[in-house]
Amino acid sequence: MTSIRRHCEGRLSEGGSGQNVADTRSFVARGRRKESGLLSALTARFTVKAHERWTSSMIPFIQSVRIRGALREREHRNCVCVALSRDEQEAEEQPSEAAHDEPYDPYLHRVTDKPVSDFGSLANLIKSAVGTGLFAMPNAFAGVGLFMGIVGTMLMGLLITGSLQLLVRIHHLMCIRLKKPILVYDNVVVAALTTGARKPWLSARAATFIVDSTILLCYIGIGSVYIVFIAGTIQQCVDTEKVIAQSYYALILFPFLFIMNIAKNLAAIAPISVAGNVLFASAGIIGIVYALKDGIGDTWVTIGLDFSLYAKFAGMVFFSMCSPGLILAIEHSMEKPWNYPKACGILNWGMTTIVFVHIFVGAIGYLKWGPEALGNFILNHEETDAPTIVALLMQALAIYFSYGLQCYMPITILKFSYAIPAIESGAWKGTPFLWDLIIRFFITFITCIFALAVPRLDLFIGLVGSICISTLSTIIPCIIYILVHYGDFGKFKWRLILGVTMFSIAFIVTVCAIVTNLTLLVEFFTHGYIIIMIFNI
Repeated sequence: MTSIRRHCEGRLSEGGSGQNVADTRSFVARGRRKESGLLSALTARFTVKAHERWTSSMIPFIQSVRIRGALREREHRNCVCVALSRDEQEAEEQPSEAAHDEPYDPYLHRVTDKPVSDFGSLANLIKSAVGTGLFAMPNAFAGVGLFMGIVGTMLMGLLITGSLQLLVRIHHLMCIRLKKPILVYDNVVVAALTTGARKPWLSARAATFIVDSTILLCYIGIGSVYIVFIAGTIQQCVDTEKVIAQSYYALILFPFLFIMNIAKNLAAIAPISVAGNVLFASAGIIGIVYALKDGIGDTWVTIGLDFSLYAKFAGMVFFSMCSPGLILAIEHSMEKPWNYPKACGILNWGMTTIVFVHIFVGAIGYLKWGPEALGNFILNHEETDAPTIVALLMQALAIYFSYGLQCYMPITILKFSYAIPAIESGAWKGTPFLWDLIIRFFITFITCIFALAVPRLDLFIGLVGSICISTLSTIIPCIIYILVHYGDFGKFKWRLILGVTMFSIAFIVTVCAIVTNLTLLVEFFTHGYIIIMIFNI
């Protein structure tokens, strides 16, 4: 290409005709265009090949860069997730300001499988307190007289109701403090003793053991009293000659009592409680009508002069009008639990009904039979009279329906506080279902054994009421009320004054009742009544 161009340029320089010059120039122009096209083609081909070589050499580098980028992105994601999890954990351990601004509401977080209506809860409350003690009220009035019996029952009812209101409100405060929807009785006491601004008085384990032991003793005693009542009633109906001792009827009743303890929750017990209330009311009406049929007696007094029996009266009233462990259990099962502690709520209406029913039955029975009123005033009726037999059978059936309600609390404590944790930790072998049956069998058996040992109804009622029920229903609520409000007693320290006053009254009454009933029990064993009752066949 270069030689052609030089040849043409030489011809032009040598000169020539115009036609030749024009031909030569057109030839040169065509040559240059060809040269330009060839150069462009060569350049393009070189560029494509160079690009291919560059791309093939850069692919591993690009892939390595992409891999490093993906790894860095994954590490970034992991760091973000760790940071978020740490933030969530810190948020759980240290609630945010919004959580502090909005207080915890236990009612909103509570989930109940089978909620009970207000009417069903009222029936459970009345049924938990109206039991064997109701028909023993004439015997309690016989020790203090008519006037002191009425006034004393009202004052005791006011003390018990006020203490139970304190217990329910403390339960609500402890649920807010611990951010839990519900707490059982022993957990409320443990939380009050081990939390707060002041130094804990007891360790959580010691407090739990003391409270659980008291509750178990209390409700096992109540169940034993119920068995004594049923056994005595059956003996009165089918064995008027007392060929078989009353104690043996307690063992005969064991399989039927075990069936009542199969109920899993309060929702299953509520219909039975309603039926029991109807039977109790019917038996009470028959007893009252029978007592008023021939007019009142003339052996009653206005004020009893034997002050040693006043403490026995207090123990019997404590037993008759309160079931402290079930107070919170009934509130837990309610569909509308906020209606429970109101001024005109379920608790106050139920306790008011309980107090006036006990006053009415105690006064009528005492006016009829005076100091001769028995532990079950229906037994003062003529044994062969048809209304008496019907009333006794209604009583026995109603108490039988109530037995499972009283055993619900000890079964729940032993199962959920001891058996299930021991199974989960591996300390106990077996399944929760197996241990559930064992616990229900044990509670039924031990109540029957206690009923066999002490078949004297009035002594058993006074002893259990003075030692256990008074402690759970009045003394412990007053103590934890003072501890919970420590440092915040209000204007003029009215909360402290209220708690100390109620505690002082409850403590004095409880100590006197315990001493008196223990003395009567010692006399009972000293005279050999227990041997006579067991072996009188």
